[in-house]
Amino acid sequence: MKRRQAAYRHVAQGLGDCSPATFVVQGRLARIGGQNLLFGSSRQAVFAVNDTAADIWCSLQDGMSPEAIAVEIARGGIDRREADRHVEATLEGWERLGLIRPGAPLSRPPAYEHSQTVAVAGLCIRIVYPAAFAFPAITVFRHLEVRSEAADIVLRLVERGERLHLFRDGEWILSCSSDELPVVLKGQLLTEVLDHCAYALALHAAALFRNERMVLLCGDPGAGKTTLTMALAHAGFGFAADDVTLLDSSGHATGLPFAPAVKAGAWPLLAERCPDLDASPVFRRPDRRRVRFVAPRALAPAPATAVPVGCVVLLRRDSGSKACLEPVDPASALRGLLNGAFAPGRTLSCSAFDALVSLIGSAGSYYLIYSGLDDAVELLAKACP
Repeated sequence: MKRRQAAYRHVAQGLGDCSPATFVVQGRLARIGGQNLLFGSSRQAVFAVNDTAADIWCSLQDGMSPEAIAVEIARGGIDRREADRHVEATLEGWERLGLIRPGAPLSRPPAYEHSQTVAVAGLCIRIVYPAAFAFPAITVFRHLEVRSEAADIVLRLVERGERLHLFRDGEWILSCSSDELPVVLKGQLLTEVLDHCAYALALHAAALFRNERMVLLCGDPGAGKTTLTMALAHAGFGFAADDVTLLDSSGHATGLPFAPAVKAGAWPLLAERCPDLDASPVFRRPDRRRVRFVAPRALAPAPATAVPVGCVVLLRRDSGSKACLEPVDPASALRGLLNGAFAPGRTLSCSAFDALVSLIGSAGSYYLIYSGLDDAVELLAKACP
């Protein structure tokens, strides 16, 4: 294929005006012993590619758009549609391997976009969606919306084929498929909060509000934090967070009230408590596990300000065991709270440790061993009257 330096605008079939004009390569191409080798710097990996793929790589380095590359391939006698599909598949594969990333997005008329501004822990973030991909993802964050023209951060989504590319203030962050969009956005919003908000420690804990105090649920993945949180919210506890809770220097807690993502295995368990769950769209996590989001606006809310913690519960789900609530010694409670915790600067400061000590000193701490949701809810309702 002839390679020509060009600044083609990317107007490939099916792609909108806001698509990236070019891609930025993140690796090197070498030819050794008649074989083309691609080195990916992000994964420190080497990939063997054929001559056509090597020509596509060189064309990307020259600034050519995918459409222009497909035109060049078609001039060699290949059907244009087949050339488009081949280039598209090659670029998508390289994106997934971290070999390339989109360049800066082009502007697009407002009529082709939807936007929402959300507030989390005092941080205002505007999310700009391509109109064709805004719904139903935009509804997952509807309860966090605020009416504000000002935003601390702008997240913009750009579509290219079936892939969406997330830019933060004009800088590319990551790419995903449309069915991963709400999960990816939730993760990015959490990252923004952890990077920019003031807190002593971020706990990997669900949080509920009961009688002016927080109840924290901690446990390893699969312990049932989200499912039990939804069951307790249905039983009258105020919803504060299903995954991450911020702790201030005094040991008081504020939940991050993102919409809970309920995994497929828990859908039957929550069918009666969340009757709208079955009608909610199905999305996928990056590990391809299916989830549905529960809208927190239907739940009793917790205060947006930090409040004292009244109870710390370490979850241990044991199939077939009778539910029981056992006191936990301070050292075990501290270990449970530190499991998966995140500290600013990635280092647990003395003030953060003091905040944990203050929390443990004033809160009740328990192991909850359970199998069924009803028994677990009954025990916690009694322990947190």
